[in-house]
Amino acid sequence: MSTAPVEASVDLSYKLKPNNYDLGHIPGEYGLPVVGRTFALFKDFYGLVDDQYKKYGPVSRIGLIGVKSVLAVGPEMNKLVFLDRDRNFSAEMGFRDTLGQFYGGGLLMRDFDDHRFQRRIFQSAFKNEAMSHYTALMNPVMASNIGSWKNRKDFLFFPNVKETLLDAAATIFLGIEDFKGPEAKRISQSFIRTSEGMTGIIRWDNPLVPFAKWRKGMVAKRVMEDFLRAQIPARRKSNGKDMFTFLCQEKRPDTNDYFSDQDIVVHINFLLFAAHDTTTSNLCYIMQYLGQNPEWQERARAEAQAVGKDVLEFSDIDKMVVMDNIHHEALRMNPSVQMMMRRTIKECEMGGYRIPANTLVSIPPAYSHRMEEYWTNPNKFDPDRWSPARAECKGHPFQFVGFGGGAHKCIGMHFAGMIVKTFLHQMLLNYRWRTPEGYDPIQRTVPLPKQEDNLPLILEPLTKS
Repeated sequence: MSTAPVEASVDLSYKLKPNNYDLGHIPGEYGLPVVGRTFALFKDFYGLVDDQYKKYGPVSRIGLIGVKSVLAVGPEMNKLVFLDRDRNFSAEMGFRDTLGQFYGGGLLMRDFDDHRFQRRIFQSAFKNEAMSHYTALMNPVMASNIGSWKNRKDFLFFPNVKETLLDAAATIFLGIEDFKGPEAKRISQSFIRTSEGMTGIIRWDNPLVPFAKWRKGMVAKRVMEDFLRAQIPARRKSNGKDMFTFLCQEKRPDTNDYFSDQDIVVHINFLLFAAHDTTTSNLCYIMQYLGQNPEWQERARAEAQAVGKDVLEFSDIDKMVVMDNIHHEALRMNPSVQMMMRRTIKECEMGGYRIPANTLVSIPPAYSHRMEEYWTNPNKFDPDRWSPARAECKGHPFQFVGFGGGAHKCIGMHFAGMIVKTFLHQMLLNYRWRTPEGYDPIQRTVPLPKQEDNLPLILEPLTKS
């Protein structure tokens, strides 16, 4: 529950109303009973959205597991929903039945004045001084893990980068100095089980189904929340420079009191998920594309070598232009959140159709990012499209929404870039890598996109001169 001041004139009754599924007047396809077109979406996300878009235009109705929604496609729809000039699209209600079940109250699941108020809790956590400290904390963690990958046969990138970023999260987010110690591992396991819980089919939080993913995820969520809550009093007196401590010590602008324990718990819990899983997904695709495009790998390596340091300092981050373009291009081709959700609060119009109140709206960045109307050869990995000379990303202000947009634009997008560049810098200085011959993996889309086979890589350790 929010602790932000709420004006008496604000009507929050929309939160109590059920989803509207009266969408028969909108063209489209619901698909099979109950599951809708979900299996087609998992099998070929782009292909399904492309089929709907070409048949019915930018606005259509679609059925997914247990829900019916409006599919809103393209930059103009992105602009309408994300700018939300009439304050009509609720992120909280859009994600209520998915992310909200595990991370309810997190910043993405807040609306309007409450959302703007809650963003203030992060104002110290993302200042340059804090970011510089995070970079210094992260580098030894990455050096330790990346260095251990030498002479590894049958190397799978996904589980190794996931472990590396979880180790980094233990130090940066939670201030756990022994990132390989038992406390860090216990928290990492709770985090993993919580994330995996979102893919559970049996949605029943009951001891009668102890081995169901959903149930295990809910138990792990409570373990994490209890750990965080117990730490708050000590963190408020601490001189620590981790993100959790920053949040514990932030004061409300209206009363100058600390933010509530519950606010802190839900924010740091969701931030762990949002920062870790999205960056893990992004790095998986960066590594795949650089393994398949050696010319780009060499360009990035030359940039890393030119720094003349084994690790990046925070002052170096903005200088890594080639890495920045690679980061954005991989995020364009495989956005970490392939479908963003909102729900209407009142009746509105989208693409010439009447959209009733309480209607779920699905926005697919994974499709907008490959529309031929806005991108040259959209299926080609081409980081130069982000260079100032081409600036292809500026054709429409909402053709790229890898970090969302409007009031909910990702507050940690620069933090994500810092993680990507510090990792990539060390990887480029220590290894040359490639994917297996003819590599074309099956893609997993839930809970976040990654290669189904966990991305096998052939690593060639480099001898430092």
